[in-house]
Amino acid sequence: MADFFPPTPQAYNVLFRGFQALLPQASRQWAAHRPAKRASISLAVTPGPSLKASVPSICSSSSTRSPPDSSLPLPHPPLSFLYHELLALLYLLHYLNRAITTPLFLAPSMSPIAAPVAILMAVFQYVNSSCLSCWLVYDAHSKLSHSNSIPIPSSLLSPPFTNPLPLLGVVLFTLGLYSNIASETTLFALRRAAALRRAKSEGKPLHNLSYHKVYVVPEPKGWFKYVLYPHYTTEWLEWTGYWLTGGLAGLGWWGTPAMWFVVNEVGTMAPRALDGWRWYEGKFGKRALARRAAVVPGLL
Repeated sequence: MADFFPPTPQAYNVLFRGFQALLPQASRQWAAHRPAKRASISLAVTPGPSLKASVPSICSSSSTRSPPDSSLPLPHPPLSFLYHELLALLYLLHYLNRAITTPLFLAPSMSPIAAPVAILMAVFQYVNSSCLSCWLVYDAHSKLSHSNSIPIPSSLLSPPFTNPLPLLGVVLFTLGLYSNIASETTLFALRRAAALRRAKSEGKPLHNLSYHKVYVVPEPKGWFKYVLYPHYTTEWLEWTGYWLTGGLAGLGWWGTPAMWFVVNEVGTMAPRALDGWRWYEGKFGKRALARRAAVVPGLL
């Protein structure tokens, strides 16, 4: 077990194979064709884990996720690998919002999460963060070790303004993060308003609103004009920008942990969104959905 805290190259290979194995598991959701349960839809429409589940997840993530001068068993590179460190920062920025800011300060309530689910979340974050961390750290070390025969890409060593292409990915990541927060905030506001109306109609106190079974179909405007789950779509946009940043910075394109993160996110979240779309269609009718797609306009 010591090889996994922090991960050695051998442990990284094991973890990465496990991370790649998530895709076949996700594909089973597509083949299931099962009716959605109300509890699962509540989680999908009110994104973000509960505080009890999210804190262990972010702790397991941040315990292995750090810039290239981390405690991973490799010497600190003598050169500044700017984009390696920037990618580490972007990851932490996302999960600062997902596991701390959203549940503590933005979401009106968090759906309860069973202990086994919380454990799986923490394991996923450990594997994911370990794969991404090792990808950055070992890539930097490998390039330094072979610098005598294989030149290090200039995008890894030069200031960003002289090699700006990776910043295109950073811009896409930032747009996705902003859009994700904005669309979730809109949804939270709608749920607060619905809970307030229900409390007034039932004559209950307004200082302690209950969000139990408060379901809202946003009007087809703003972030929800074309899809019912824009917070899913924009999160995919974030991690596509992350993958793009790594690729343009010379860290590789095909088969990297960043690529597999995008693949696994789409593979696991898209079936949930489709289940949610079907559940809301059954509960509120096609007219309420206003011909909107679940996550990809005109496709999905």
